[in-house]
Amino acid sequence: MRIRRILDQLWQRLEGRTPALLALILLVLTQIIALALPQIPVSPRQSTSFNRWLAELRPQLGPATRPLASLGLLTIRSSALLRLVLAFLGLIVAATLDRLRESWHTRSWRSGHTARLLVCIGGVLIIGGWAGQMLGGWREPEVVVWPDDQIEILGRDLVIDQPSGPIGLWPGGYGRYVMTRGNRLGLEVQAAGAEGEALPLLPAVNEAPVDALRLTFTTQEPEAFFAIPKAELVFRLNQVEQAIQVQAYRSASGELLTETLLQAGDATTVLQLGAASVSITQTLLPRYEVIYNPGAGFEGLGLALLALGVISRTAHIPEQAGEPSEPEGAGQAADHA
Repeated sequence: MRIRRILDQLWQRLEGRTPALLALILLVLTQIIALALPQIPVSPRQSTSFNRWLAELRPQLGPATRPLASLGLLTIRSSALLRLVLAFLGLIVAATLDRLRESWHTRSWRSGHTARLLVCIGGVLIIGGWAGQMLGGWREPEVVVWPDDQIEILGRDLVIDQPSGPIGLWPGGYGRYVMTRGNRLGLEVQAAGAEGEALPLLPAVNEAPVDALRLTFTTQEPEAFFAIPKAELVFRLNQVEQAIQVQAYRSASGELLTETLLQAGDATTVLQLGAASVSITQTLLPRYEVIYNPGAGFEGLGLALLALGVISRTAHIPEQAGEPSEPEGAGQAADHA
């Protein structure tokens, strides 16, 4: 019976003002962390991709990169920490609903119970919004676009105009927005023969040759390849920190002909390989993050209602202090019953 009494007391404490305030503070902190720290879009279980993102963030975060990742602060939206906070919020909602149910049956509804109702509604919206994001949401963390092109999301059949500011709302859909995430280096490649004629570039085996080739590099795709069939040349380009490593091979023998490091800021580099002249022009391109979060609106409204409920309960503390308390022997009688 004593264990049951302790559990009952803990359950009653969960519907108090302090647990709701603590949950609100923790949720606000997670939102601040998600905005202040760059978030890795892949799970730590995907070790190869995760380590690439860590290497990408190391120049920005320095020695704190690995500790922040170990604590889950670089994947806060899907971390165990946030799941525990949401589980705590779920217990608060259940305990508060139980208190409201008892008040409804005993017809003892007070003004403070309206604040409890706001806490319940806000908690349900927050948990539901997070679940909607995890189940139906998606992110394209690195979309690099040339200035005269639209944002194209491969695999989702979506085309979006580039935003004019740091954040752009996505017209035609709920919970969709585009965020500017810095810049990436883009390369435009052209080749000419001994007499100045254009040499076609082959981006891939199953693609048609082009006279000018545009190349972009991302964290998950740091390499690019192309060939010049008429000159019997194959090129490999690899992103190395803030530079691009260019290697040219003889296609027939695989012999390495030249290796050059293109530093950021070099406008145009010309490689002379026999009769072929290869021109590589650098361009700074915008980098976007495209997000679809169907639960964003529910989470925002839920946080507002939860905060309003906590504030309202704070305002009703004097009234609650004057509420009649349960007689001392009532709990023992209930236990014996």
